Amino acid sequence: MKQLVFFTIFTINVLFAIDIPKSTLFDKRIVYTNFNKDDVFQISAKNGYTTVIQFAEDERILDMASGFSSGWDIQDRRNFVFIKPKSYESNFAIDELGETVNKKMIIDPNPNDWKTNLIVLTNKREYVFNLDLNTDKNSYFKFTFKYQQEELNKKQQQEKLKKEIIQKDEIREELNKTAIPRNWDYYMNQNKYSENISPTFAYDDGQFTYLGFNSIKDIPSVFLYENDKESILNTHIKKDGNYDVLVIQKTAKQFVLRSGDRIVGIWNKSFGINPKEVQQTTISKDIQRELIDGK
Repeated sequence: MKQLVFFTIFTINVLFAIDIPKSTLFDKRIVYTNFNKDDVFQISAKNGYTTVIQFAEDERILDMASGFSSGWDIQDRRNFVFIKPKSYESNFAIDELGETVNKKMIIDPNPNDWKTNLIVLTNKREYVFNLDLNTDKNSYFKFTFKYQQEELNKKQQQEKLKKEIIQKDEIREELNKTAIPRNWDYYMNQNKYSENISPTFAYDDGQFTYLGFNSIKDIPSVFLYENDKESILNTHIKKDGNYDVLVIQKTAKQFVLRSGDRIVGIWNKSFGINPKEVQQTTISKDIQRELIDGK
């Protein structure tokens, strides 16, 4: 007994996605589209006319290749590619019997035979185009790419940078604010020729000590004098009007200012009388200093 075997044939439809550009409101022959690295872009040209493709301003064409280079004149200039259909000369022809014969002839562009693709490589991206030759009015004169995602990323980066700059300015402004003095009861002793390292004023805010120097004076090194020993201190300088203010990041009973052989002793006569209830790491209550790797 013979067996019958049935085969079921499935038809698979393959969809090709080609990006169709949008025309401007002013002229349908001027079109634009958003770049997508996974899209094939449609170029509709017309015999006797040139179509220009415009890429990003910072792009430069590195290489181009077409599947039918003899039928298309393709040239690049900086970030532009110029395309136009062209006739070409053939050494072969088909006679009335359908056989190939040696014969020179000029083949003019026609919509059926001039379909091909174009690959463009730039210093930033890869582009794939589908080239068609049209006889109707739907051909393109100019094809411009837009890069919305990259423009969005650039805008977000600029906004982030702007916020960081504003934040740094706010921090700098906050740190440069004049502290509220709590104690002016400071005295000093200076040796000979030490006038130009002597502060014009001295006060503290209960946590930091501030020594003001006018523009003609030198800024000395500062040491804590305690138990007949000197130890170096953390300091920084900020502007306060016409004065350079040396900020000592602590209060103490005695300090020593040194610059070569010049020495000035600073004595806080009211040390510990009016301390701050809450200690801070900076002048501002809104900004805290954190040590990184113990530094």
